[in-house]
Amino acid sequence: MPCHITYQGDSVELETAEELFVALELTPIDADVEILSQIGEGILDLVTTDEQFLLILEKVLDTRGTSKEPYLKCFGTQLSRVVTKGSTLCKVLSLLANEPDQEYFLNSLGQEVIQKCVSNITDLVEALTWLYGKMDILFIDLIGWDFVVRFVNSGRSLGALMKVLSQEEEQQLLERMGWSAVINCIQDADDLIGAFIGLEQQSDRLLIDKLVEFKKLKTVIPSVAELERVCRRGLGAEDIIYLRETYEKLLAV
Repeated sequence: MPCHITYQGDSVELETAEELFVALELTPIDADVEILSQIGEGILDLVTTDEQFLLILEKVLDTRGTSKEPYLKCFGTQLSRVVTKGSTLCKVLSLLANEPDQEYFLNSLGQEVIQKCVSNITDLVEALTWLYGKMDILFIDLIGWDFVVRFVNSGRSLGALMKVLSQEEEQQLLERMGWSAVINCIQDADDLIGAFIGLEQQSDRLLIDKLVEFKKLKTVIPSVAELERVCRRGLGAEDIIYLRETYEKLLAV
């Protein structure tokens, strides 16, 4: 169904997202809210795909920090019709310029839709990367730690996730997984390097100790050459010394 809009005495009927884009292009930014208020829920007749949703989101209400909530509100409880992929979720979060907009967007989507959008560790990490302030807490509360944990299956995925978590969230993840599962993720030196790069420094030595406890350090680091490669990546000077000393003790046994 076409949407009828009027601006400064001129009227036009819009039938597609592309036509709405043109209307926004031809009118000043100050007119965007007025245009959106006339369209209202009729937006769902114009914007029907993720790509169209992003096309308008990037254009409407400028890109210099202005709230885009008036656009989001047009979709009401139907945002899930135009946010169906992880790439869309992440792109939207990158375009929303403040916490209130992100909060409204995430709460409007809800747990089920966000979980459907996040299908791999890349989606999860990128979404967390774009969140402002305390929105990472809201995001994790919405999807749940059990959902987060299912994507951690290697030291590299563990490290990638840790890089975008706060120190408190890192501890929550480690506690939720349990050290047995954490150590099981680390199968080789590359996994260990990935974990070291992502972990807070205070957790590096604990990880070394746990690898010893689970009798896995020599399996993960099978040679002195691999030890040196690990030492060159992701560790502070004191922890490098500690890892070398620990490894040498194991070799001496």
